[in-house]
Amino acid sequence: MRVDKVILRAALSTLAAIAALFAVMMLALCFIFPATMMRITYDLGMDSASIYYAKRAYDYTGEAYYAAFATETAIGAENYANVETCGEAFIADDEFDAYCQQRNAEIESKGGYEQYVYGQVCVAKYRLGEKAEAIEKAFALVGEAFPENNAIAAVLLTALSDGDSETANAVMEKMNEMDISAFSNTDKTYYEAIRGLFQNG
Repeated sequence: MRVDKVILRAALSTLAAIAALFAVMMLALCFIFPATMMRITYDLGMDSASIYYAKRAYDYTGEAYYAAFATETAIGAENYANVETCGEAFIADDEFDAYCQQRNAEIESKGGYEQYVYGQVCVAKYRLGEKAEAIEKAFALVGEAFPENNAIAAVLLTALSDGDSETANAVMEKMNEMDISAFSNTDKTYYEAIRGLFQNG
């Protein structure tokens, strides 16, 4: 019996040591290699964890790729709080324009990848109940143009889809104040198309 107990204690000690080593390795991965954990958790479908590690990787490296990864993962998961915070950090990054140009060369997107990000950030604000802020942000991001799939259109279409006439009317009031004389013909066509959707909605 004594021999059995000694063997059992040795086995349990070995298992405990293995578990402790595994825990240390996992902690090292979490804190030293957040980019690795970002990928592992994403592949496992753990979106919230993946966003967390992407944000840590971004804080550690300052690379726009990680801000983009966090933003896109949050969009896919409809995690509006993270779409807002990660998206705004991504937009504010000095590498944002260059990253968008790279993405535009890789994918086909009406209006461009940057308009997609702008729109998703503003819709996230809207979904979080920050409707006035969503409208202001959308118009600030669009500026003196009206490209396809822009943030103004995204907020307006979301409001119309929700039957939110108050927000839709607020967007249209500001659209009516826009000086469209400097718009390109493509922008004017899209502007009128969006106005038409409001009138028909």
